[in-house]
Amino acid sequence: MQVWGLVGRSPFPLPSSGKARESSRRIPTADARLLRKAGIIEDGSSTITGGWIIPFSVVEKKTTGLRRRWIAWPRDRNRHDAYEADAPLLHISHYLPPVMAEAASCLDLKASFLQVPLPRETRHLFRCRVEDGTLVELTRLPTGYKAGPEILQIIITSAIAGVTTVVRPLWAAPPLVRIDVWIGNIRIAGSIGDVTRWEAQVLRNADGRRATIGEDRESGAAQYTFLGVQFDHTHRAVSLSEKFVRSVRAMPALNSLTIAEMEVVASRFSYVAAILDTCLCVYCFLIKAVQRRLSALDRGIVQETSPATIPPAAVCLGERLRHIIEDTTVSESSSPRKRRRPPSSGTHRSMDGEPSSFQIQAMLKLPEENGRRCLFASCRPRRTVRLALLAFSAILPRTIDVWMSNTSPQGAANKGSSKPHATTRELKRIYGFFGPSRNKGILCSSTVCGKPRRRHITRSCFHT
Repeated sequence: MQVWGLVGRSPFPLPSSGKARESSRRIPTADARLLRKAGIIEDGSSTITGGWIIPFSVVEKKTTGLRRRWIAWPRDRNRHDAYEADAPLLHISHYLPPVMAEAASCLDLKASFLQVPLPRETRHLFRCRVEDGTLVELTRLPTGYKAGPEILQIIITSAIAGVTTVVRPLWAAPPLVRIDVWIGNIRIAGSIGDVTRWEAQVLRNADGRRATIGEDRESGAAQYTFLGVQFDHTHRAVSLSEKFVRSVRAMPALNSLTIAEMEVVASRFSYVAAILDTCLCVYCFLIKAVQRRLSALDRGIVQETSPATIPPAAVCLGERLRHIIEDTTVSESSSPRKRRRPPSSGTHRSMDGEPSSFQIQAMLKLPEENGRRCLFASCRPRRTVRLALLAFSAILPRTIDVWMSNTSPQGAANKGSSKPHATTRELKRIYGFFGPSRNKGILCSSTVCGKPRRRHITRSCFHT
């Protein structure tokens, strides 16, 4: 496997002088002694230095006690404000369809990237000095190099898991299993036989590259937690995990948040909406309040520690959404705990193809006994329509009727918007979802008092 394709050269251009600059920060002598003993650093070779790192150490509080981790950043890492991680972390709805499979195995690559050895020909890119001036270089991949997440996911985790877009066909996972990778988490979904066989191969891949897989793993399980979602393959349903619900309960009151805390809360709310199919359009006022404050943060008008001062009306909407999350049954064991279930929210999303309805902004109904082999989706925001179609693509019939409100394009037209493409971008993506193999009936309409009424449909047509 070509694991080190992105490591053989420095990730940043050299300064105008053409020579990499050495960091003034050095490793304490005591730490260097421990790092040598652990085989993490060694004396620099005769190869010309190609890159310098800035070393520092942190202490993590683990269940087994305090643990010191040695982390290294490339010198130019913090000088490039535009530098962002290039990890393809998709919307959570992308990771839900595998619940239709028979079972799945979940593995966890240990977070300490120091377990992964660096090829000797690349170690001159990772150098620093000890307090006494000794030149040393890393023998293992440092945490944080090339922003960490994409190195771990694309180059290491994905390679170990056998993701077809990362490794050569000889090492790729078989087509009968689906591989999902999120940072250091691996999920293998399919039939029990295929899952267990490829799980054994993944463990061999990790062992051959001296990468550590966590001892706590799910093997051929029908129920497990992945990315904060409880998957139930027996009932083909997904729900929020207990840990995630506890984190929501621990959040401070919305009227006392800082801007940094508000950003975390909004992120969790949008995540929950994908799992519970919560109607977010009714929380538009809250979302707009969050967007305004984050925009002010980006422009430097406020700081992360500044009070969010969310309007009272938006606070009420946010608290209502939090109550829906807190009152949701998050597990279905043999003796589930009883909690109040709000009539407007579902405790889990069923994907077994039986007649049922979901609260995706309005409604997503699977075929009923009406003689028609079609699916009817009624959703207001176009992004919700697209995400719903992608999430349930594995079980969608050939004929699909999609109903959407055209209020956004119509409102933009009434205001004389200079950017009409912004209102039709999601429509184009939805239209592109339907290939020649699917029949489609798409109608844009507006809703008044819950009753659909056609209005200015031609203004919401697709542009191809």
